[in-house]
Amino acid sequence: MKMPDAFIGYALLAVLASAAGNAGAGDEIKPGAVISFGKYPMTAFGEVLPIEWRVLDEKDGRYLLLSDRGIDAMPFSSENAEASWKTSSVRQWLNNDFYNAAFDDSEKARISVTVLENPGNPLYKTPGGDNTEDRIFLLSFDEAERYFSDDAERTLTPTPYAVKNGALTSGKKPGSSYWWLRTPGRSYGYAACIRSGGMRIPVPGCLVGNGRVAVRPALWADL
Repeated sequence: MKMPDAFIGYALLAVLASAAGNAGAGDEIKPGAVISFGKYPMTAFGEVLPIEWRVLDEKDGRYLLLSDRGIDAMPFSSENAEASWKTSSVRQWLNNDFYNAAFDDSEKARISVTVLENPGNPLYKTPGGDNTEDRIFLLSFDEAERYFSDDAERTLTPTPYAVKNGALTSGKKPGSSYWWLRTPGRSYGYAACIRSGGMRIPVPGCLVGNGRVAVRPALWADL
């Protein structure tokens, strides 16, 4: 009898979470490692499992983490109104709803408040807006270029939960999805994003009201 795809996805995620549960424990954490930190719904059934993070950088004992998968899907601006990163609804969601749902008190104490520089669009020169202070954020266009060597490394697979919530999985690489960056597009009606095959889209970007783009959180933490 053929197993339902949702069940297979659930089983696979459970195995991965179990295998990664002690990633980095007792070992030196280096860029490129994948560790578990926090929990969030992962399966199509909403089963809460550990979040896996890719270590991108290390500075003074703090680590820059980026979720290894797209954990949810939503618009950059929920009202489909022009927005910079500072005024975006996805920023509010990351630093409130997601932050409180994904991390317990001990984990929250390890997450740094980061002063973010928000660079503008490299072609259209749309200003990135004021610096912001965030615990959870999205990568900028510059960071998505700096921390990945090619399109293949930028390619993102969303969780079954994110797909259930609207993440579009199609394009150059089947099963991969677009994901948001915090850099603006050609205007504040657009935000930069990464294509499903990992290609950067600085211009014009994705419409800020597009609810089918995946969210890939980033944070600095003391591990």
